[in-house]
Amino acid sequence: MKLIIRADDFGFSEGVNYGELAVLKTGLVKSIGLMVNMPGTKQALHIINKFPEVCLGLHANLVVGRPSADPSIVGSLLQENGDFITSKTYRRLLKEGKEVFTDEAAVRIEVEAQIGKFFQLTGKLPEYIDTHAVHSDHLYSVVRELAKEYNIIFLATDPKFSANLSTNPIRLSSSATFYQQGGNPDNYINLISNELVKNKFSYIVIHPGYLDDIVMAKSSFTQIRTHDVAMIKSKNTKKWFEDHQVQLLSHRALKEVK
Repeated sequence: MKLIIRADDFGFSEGVNYGELAVLKTGLVKSIGLMVNMPGTKQALHIINKFPEVCLGLHANLVVGRPSADPSIVGSLLQENGDFITSKTYRRLLKEGKEVFTDEAAVRIEVEAQIGKFFQLTGKLPEYIDTHAVHSDHLYSVVRELAKEYNIIFLATDPKFSANLSTNPIRLSSSATFYQQGGNPDNYINLISNELVKNKFSYIVIHPGYLDDIVMAKSSFTQIRTHDVAMIKSKNTKKWFEDHQVQLLSHRALKEVK
């Protein structure tokens, strides 16, 4: 069985970064997505330098903080105060049956600016790209095209938008949903163990972190983050992987050879 554990929101805040560091130290997380426009970005880069074996991607973020592109040309993505329109607003619009991120030109400018910022910060392109918080066909379409242009892996929630993959792994049940339904972090492995299939490639997405004022003010994920840290650090999780010879891989294993 092959499994990727992808950690999102790296750089969101100092508290999130310490939670990300805790799971990186376990050796189970081999792919992590960096947010390039958040207060913890620079600290995150100092942390990841200690883990060269970990695949570093771009967690493209268009819903929290300020843009990487010139605000005057991505104004449709922004509130009056210059911050991005929030995920809460987008989710409300989606619930009302409305489409979001319809200004694909502005989306492209911002996502490409974040790719450029990633290169500026790290000296290389992201090894993969994904998106933060809001699912939208318009957003995914733009990211897919940019992923193709830059030859970057895009493992999309909706597989039809994925790009540059040698295989399209199966996404397993969300840990966040599991906790929201009252699940104990120690028992999440029991849920996904029923979904892992021999000789099949799967992945999960986690949001490890500890809580600080930035998280409490700007994120709907609070205790979910601390639960994900506890789940990855759980002896039950590590023992199950070892007992069942689960091969833990990174996005590098998905790269299409051209």
